[in-house]
Order: sequence, then C-alpha cells, then structure tokens
Amino acid sequence: MRKRTIVASLIVGAVFGLFFSGMALKSASSHVLFKEISVNYSFEKTVDLLLRRINAQEGWHVTGVIDQQAEIIEHGGSDTGKVKIINFCNAKLSSEMLSADERKFMAVNMPLSIAVYEKSDGRVTIGLSNGYVMARLFSGSDEGKIMQKVVKDIESVLAFTHFRYTIF
Repeated sequence: MRKRTIVASLIVGAVFGLFFSGMALKSASSHVLFKEISVNYSFEKTVDLLLRRINAQEGWHVTGVIDQQAEIIEHGGSDTGKVKIINFCNAKLSSEMLSADERKFMAVNMPLSIAVYEKSDGRVTIGLSNGYVMARLFSGSDEGKIMQKVVKDIESVLAFTHFRYTIF
C-alpha cells in the first residue's frame, strides 16, 4: 500500500512538474527566442546606423531593406507605423553552412534579419532573433559552431547599443 502511494505521488508530481514547466516555457518563450533593444536614436538614424555597421562588419553586407509599413498599406492592411526589416548575409558563413546537404535546412533562416520599429509611444526599437539560443540548441554540431561566429559578429554590429546575447 505504501509503495503505491509513493508511486502515485511521483506520477502526480511528474505530471504537475511537466505542466508547470510547459507553462513557464510558454510565457518566457517570446523573451527567450526574440530580443528587443530600445535605442535613443530616431527611426531613420537607427536604420542608417545599422546599414552602415552591417556593411562595415567584415564579410557582411546588406541584401535588402523592406519597408514593412509601406508593404502592408500597399496590399490592403492597416497602417502599423514605422517598421523596416534589414536583411543581411555573410557569404563565407552561408557557404560554410549550406555546403553540406544535412545543413541545407538552415537556409530557412537566411538571410538574417533585424527589424527596426517605432512603438506607439514613440520609442524606437530593434528586434531580432536570439542567435545565442539557436547556437546553444545546436551546440556541438557544425551548425552550432557556425552560429557562434554569427552571434559574435552580430554583437559587434550592435555594440553601439551595448547589446549582448543572453539566454534570457
């Protein structure tokens, strides 16, 4: 009888633990997977600064800038305010990543992008994926090693914001 109580308690504890862990992960996921950086520059100056810093970073170049606000309005959506998406690439690292068939799936994340947007209160913000988490998810693999180089370079581009990737 005592053994059954212990086993039942362990099962119930495990179920509750998984449930609450899942809830905690869900509530933290947007902060873990994506990063936002508030900046003290105007919207256009922030976009210009990022374009110049990306193009100045060794091996990197801007492949395009999407005026998301204009795209939305042009195709029938409501005005969202200022939003631009900067796409950028490093040919050497991309080639390294995509040279093996088993890594070609990573093309879905290429080119990389950084968003610059103005929030409704006027704050200019930079949004980006958390490359550190991605690199950690692939740690020990070739993908992870390449992503660590990318993380280092992006931190350098964003040094003017004092940004560092973290798990949270």
